[in-house]
Amino acid sequence: MTIASQLKKAINDQKSGCIDSAEKQFREICHIYPDHPDAHNLLGCILMNQGKLDDAEYFIQIALGLKPDVFFYHYHLGLVYALQKNWKKSKEKFLEALELNPAHVESYNNLGIAYRHLEQYDNAIITFNQGLQYDPSNSDIHCNLGGIYSTIGNVEKARNHLLQALKEKPDSSVYHREIAGLYQKRNDFTKSEYHLIQALKYDPECVDAMNSYAVNLKHQGKCQDAYHLFNQILENKNDFWDVHSNKLFLLHFMVDKTPGNIFQAHVNYGQKLMTHFSYQKPSFVPNTESKIRIGYVSPDFKRHSVAYFIESILCNHDLQKFSIYCYANVRQPDEVTESFQALQVKWRDIYDIPDQDVIQQIKADQIDILIDLAGHSANNRMTLFAQKPAPIQMTYLGYPNTTGLPAIDYRITDKIADPDELTLLNSEKLLYMAPCFLCYTPQASPPIKKSSIHKTGCIRFGTFNTLAKMNDRVINVWAGILKQLPHSKLLLKNKSISDLEIQADIQKRFQTFGIEKDRLIFKAYIDDPVEHLLLYQTIDIALDTFPYNGTTTTFEALWMGVPVIGLIGQSHVSRVTYSILSALGLSELMGQNEYEYSEKAIQLANDKSLLRYLNKNLRTIMAQSILTDGAAFTRQFERLIRQSLEFSPAY
Repeated sequence: MTIASQLKKAINDQKSGCIDSAEKQFREICHIYPDHPDAHNLLGCILMNQGKLDDAEYFIQIALGLKPDVFFYHYHLGLVYALQKNWKKSKEKFLEALELNPAHVESYNNLGIAYRHLEQYDNAIITFNQGLQYDPSNSDIHCNLGGIYSTIGNVEKARNHLLQALKEKPDSSVYHREIAGLYQKRNDFTKSEYHLIQALKYDPECVDAMNSYAVNLKHQGKCQDAYHLFNQILENKNDFWDVHSNKLFLLHFMVDKTPGNIFQAHVNYGQKLMTHFSYQKPSFVPNTESKIRIGYVSPDFKRHSVAYFIESILCNHDLQKFSIYCYANVRQPDEVTESFQALQVKWRDIYDIPDQDVIQQIKADQIDILIDLAGHSANNRMTLFAQKPAPIQMTYLGYPNTTGLPAIDYRITDKIADPDELTLLNSEKLLYMAPCFLCYTPQASPPIKKSSIHKTGCIRFGTFNTLAKMNDRVINVWAGILKQLPHSKLLLKNKSISDLEIQADIQKRFQTFGIEKDRLIFKAYIDDPVEHLLLYQTIDIALDTFPYNGTTTTFEALWMGVPVIGLIGQSHVSRVTYSILSALGLSELMGQNEYEYSEKAIQLANDKSLLRYLNKNLRTIMAQSILTDGAAFTRQFERLIRQSLEFSPAY
């Protein structure tokens, strides 16, 4: 058989799906004719499709070395680099392909994708539009342009391009997922749900769509439905670690899950993850500097609740004794990200960077203590921590429970949020701050208006907590309070309430417990921090949720002169408000049970002089406490860090 006929047969086998036969023949040609560029390129393409990326790169590189002026060799190598998430090299190869063939639309599309991952959004938009000049109806490019515009906040252009993509290809599961993501960012959860259902209609096995749908259901307060869907995903793909985390986080919103149930679920996850990585205790080279090197890992170095609490620590570390590194897994940086970058920290952007590359960086930085700030919240890096890149690892702040991960040594909390009887419900050893594990930096400090109760005589309760925390037990208790105070109203504000269909569903839930819709006031999400805080001036008493307490919302209410009524629970997630109020000497606002919770809310509503006193003095009480004293809090935090290092056998 001539080389031409053998090559033709191999290509035909490849096209007809006989991949093993095609690969074998390409390898034979490459062995007999080592100077045959097409055979090397085509073999590389087969290996790329099999996920053997290093081998694919090797053979396509040979093809390029033999014939560097063939554009699709460059294009194929660019695809390999993209799959390796080496976006810089990927970009270079697509640019070289376009120099040789300026009309190749797929090179424009993939170059735009590379620019997007490199956060060069202007270049991405220009590149995608260049591709559309050659193929105006290219649905993939329209979809990718929509994704870029969504990322940079141009909602209208994002929607237009995504709808155009769907017009060209209405049965695309990917396009429906993209526009669902856009609607979810706009807090339009019912439209997002529609497109996720469509995505699953066209690709019923798409676990990414199922995961997004489950998260959507959680935002709508349908936690049980979300739970079943997460379980369904894990039955088919048990190594989908993000889904494991999403499910673990969801458990805290579910009233039928006990602290013991939730702990065991975390332990089971930790065992699975550690087994997956075949964990072996690593050895470390001691840091020979006198300074302790601390690395913080977080997706939330941006406008996010976590930022309002970690800021006080990052701004107040003693830089004579500590070197601070921030490993930012931030998907969409913003002005808060920039403010963190401007601090005296060593900044490492790790978003979309593989674990192994980040681990190499952490080891090169000789980090002594690596602190997770996300737990099982969105965009966490639990798989990174499972591989133990630092001698001591801790978790703090961003998650209200144990991680379940044996590779994480310590969890930072306090004795109120985690009393002694809860230590057994943690896979980590607990380190205690006192009196509270939180230190708050207000987003803004708009002036507090005097209470208007004396003018209207009507009490307005309020909660700014997420809808998923508003279970039927909570609504039943709130309804009872409203019934006892017939002229009172309840203001509800969160992202989900921006959706009118969700508002209607909440009204029906309250009607089930005897409260008509005219007793409820809905306020949609407010992006501006000052306007958001000013809305607290329209309520007199904040009602906390249970079993999942507020954290940021509790601090915000108190900072704006609004007292918070809470319920003491049996686990960290349901004791955070108790910890905050105890630190301020306000534990009398906490109920031991649902009856006491209701009674305290009603008694406070009827005590107008106490309400006016709290309205006038709460901010001062907070400002004079360690809960807003970043310097004092950080000194204590650093002592805790030093103690863990002194007693650690890691080195």
